[in-house]
Amino acid sequence: MIYKSNLSVLEIAGDSAVLTIENGKKNLLTNPEFIEKDVLEGALAENPQVTSLIITGAGRHFSHGADVSLFNLPADSPEYNAHSEKLRKSKELLLYIENLPIITVAAINGGCFGGGLEIALSCQFRFCSKTAFLGLPEINHGVIPGMNGIERLTKAIGKSKAISMILSGEIISASDAKKLKLVKSVSDKKNCMDDVVNFINVLKKDKTALQIQNIIRLANRASNGMPIDLDDVSFDEVLSQKRRKEEF
Repeated sequence: MIYKSNLSVLEIAGDSAVLTIENGKKNLLTNPEFIEKDVLEGALAENPQVTSLIITGAGRHFSHGADVSLFNLPADSPEYNAHSEKLRKSKELLLYIENLPIITVAAINGGCFGGGLEIALSCQFRFCSKTAFLGLPEINHGVIPGMNGIERLTKAIGKSKAISMILSGEIISASDAKKLKLVKSVSDKKNCMDDVVNFINVLKKDKTALQIQNIIRLANRASNGMPIDLDDVSFDEVLSQKRRKEEF
């Protein structure tokens, strides 16, 4: 099943979904809401069996981020106001992705800059090819990351490293990203998709959708600083499902 929206194509097959950014050679985010949240939310609601989502870019690159010409729009122009609203929607989209109760992995090939890295940071895991380069270089264009990339990079690699990387506008290699624990793994290939699929298959093997979704949902709660719910019935639900299967 295929869903198209804005700059992306979402393909669902069985319990797996792949969201591919498609916009020219660099997959520029001419619209920061690279897929409409309603489209993604609706597609996943129609396919409750989905337990994993891969986000990647078509061709050589993940995404080089925003079209920098957007940074030069006059503050009182209709185009600026429209872009500001699109940026707000992109933040809502990434927050939705970050809190999905399924496995989410960014498969990063080539350049992953600015908004591209901010998208990747919304995923639980990041894999990259050996030729990947990553960074938040917005400072070089007189702005700062606008899709909550500062907060997410800080959570991923620590406060001092994140501040240094963002203020310097540094673009780092795949191997340096691995050292910083920004990415989980670096593929020896130019395309890391096979490694990502294998990783997800290992995580999902012999687990039910209910197990996966409850584990990730509760981990999300903890990550967001929410208190432990003493009345949560996740264990009872999973146990009941297990018993029903054993009866047949």
